[in-house]
Amino acid sequence: MQRNIIILGPPGSGKGTQAKILAKKLNLVYFGTGDFMRQEAKKGTDLGKKFEDIWQSNKAGLIPDELVDELVRRKIRELDGKKGIIFDGYPRTLAQVEALSKNVNSKSILVLNIKVLAESLIYRMGTRKVCSTCGQIFPAPPADLKACPSCGNDLIQRQDDQPEVIRQRISIYEEQTKPLISYFQSQGNLIEVDGEPAIGEVEKEIWEKVKNVY
Repeated sequence: MQRNIIILGPPGSGKGTQAKILAKKLNLVYFGTGDFMRQEAKKGTDLGKKFEDIWQSNKAGLIPDELVDELVRRKIRELDGKKGIIFDGYPRTLAQVEALSKNVNSKSILVLNIKVLAESLIYRMGTRKVCSTCGQIFPAPPADLKACPSCGNDLIQRQDDQPEVIRQRISIYEEQTKPLISYFQSQGNLIEVDGEPAIGEVEKEIWEKVKNVY
């Protein structure tokens, strides 16, 4: 049976970075929910316009479950099903867990929970920059780095990386997403990961814990 992986963690925990690294190691499809949303908004699709409207009106950018679930259903249908999927940014609520179980076999899911202190999250997100074109993330880049080394386009700070938004996003995570940890613990498929060290150290810990159970 093909295994699928969910990476949980608060905003700024590095789950996107680690998801992409692990996807390459295990030959999985990286499912970046936030990236897919931004792509839909950039293309101006009906669903993308709904995302954009919510982002403009809600500083925390909280998208209703039904819209996220619709996006996920569409994207899963587009995949050929021959590879497992590593989900980054989904599910975020228990309702989304239930919706996901209708699209993938729940018995195939392994869950990683990256733990990071709130003060570390605020620093990381408040200092990071993102390429405006390719989406590459640069944690605390030097002041003289103005353009993306990969594609040469401008580096920006996302709206949801502003200090007041960061605190709101952490609060939402605490309220909505942390219950998922208890749920997956009860299912016996959750692995805890310390997200405080440097990216390379976190990568090593994840690989040591995953390689023997995946």
